[in-house]
Amino acid sequence: MYPLMKRKGLLTNKYTLSALILLAIVVGDVIIHRGISRVMLPASFTSQRHPVTDYLRCRQTVEYGTHWAKAINNLAIADHLDSSINGIEMDVYFDARQKIFFAYHDSVHLSNTRVEDILTRLQHKDKSFTYWFDFKNLDSLNEAMALQALLSIKNKYQLEHKVIIESAQIHCLQSFCDAGFFTSYYVPFFNPYTEDEPAIIQYIDSIAHQIKKYKVSALSGYYFQMPLFEKFFPGMPLLTWADNSNYSIIGLAFKHQLQKDAEIKIVLYPPVN
Repeated sequence: MYPLMKRKGLLTNKYTLSALILLAIVVGDVIIHRGISRVMLPASFTSQRHPVTDYLRCRQTVEYGTHWAKAINNLAIADHLDSSINGIEMDVYFDARQKIFFAYHDSVHLSNTRVEDILTRLQHKDKSFTYWFDFKNLDSLNEAMALQALLSIKNKYQLEHKVIIESAQIHCLQSFCDAGFFTSYYVPFFNPYTEDEPAIIQYIDSIAHQIKKYKVSALSGYYFQMPLFEKFFPGMPLLTWADNSNYSIIGLAFKHQLQKDAEIKIVLYPPVN
C-alpha cells in the first residue's frame, strides 16, 4: 500500500506533474517538427567523398544583414514590411518582349506587378534594403537582355552591393558575376536525409562538377541541405529559408542554430503579417 501511495503522491506533486507536461510538450514538438529535429543532429552522409575545396568562386560582395523576408511579390506585402528587415527575396520573371521583370512565384499565379513597382514603393520607406532576386526563367536566350535590364535597375535604384541573383541555371550566372552581381546557384531539390548513399554521392559529384566549371558567389537551398553543403563544400557561403516556428521549442532552437552558423549568410522567413 505504501509504495502505491508514494507513486500516487509523486504523480500528483505539482513539480513532477509540470515536468511530465513539459516532457510531453517537447516530445510532441519533436514529432511534429521531426524534419528540423533530424537536421539539428550531426550526420555523416558518406565517407566515400572528401570535402571539395578547388571550386571556383565569384568574388562579388553583398550586404547580408540578418533579418530577411521571403516572397515579397506584391505591393500589399511590401507596404507592411517590418522596419527591422534587412533584405527581401522576390520571385522574378523576365519578359523578353517588354524587357521588364515581373514579380510572381509561378505561372499558376501570374501577376502584372513589376519588380520596379515594388522597388519604387520601398524607396519611400526610411530603410535601405538588399534584394535577393530568385530568377525563375533565366536561360541562354534571355541572359544578355536580362543582364542589361538588371544593370539598369541597379543603377536607377542605387543598389551597388545590394543585389543577389539566384538561379538553377548556373551556366548563365557567369555573366552576372562578371558584371558585378553576387550570384547564387540554386541547387536542385534533394533531401540527403531520405536518400541512400549512392544517391548522395551522385548528388555531391553533380554539385562539385558544376561549381568547378562555373563560378558563383554562394549556394542556396532548403535548410535540410545545409549540413551536407557545409561538410562537402566548406567555405562556400550558403543561403537558405525556413518557416517561422516561434511557438515551437524545437523551431526556436533551430532558428538560433541557423543564425549562429557562420557559413549560412542569409535565412529567409515568411514576412510577419
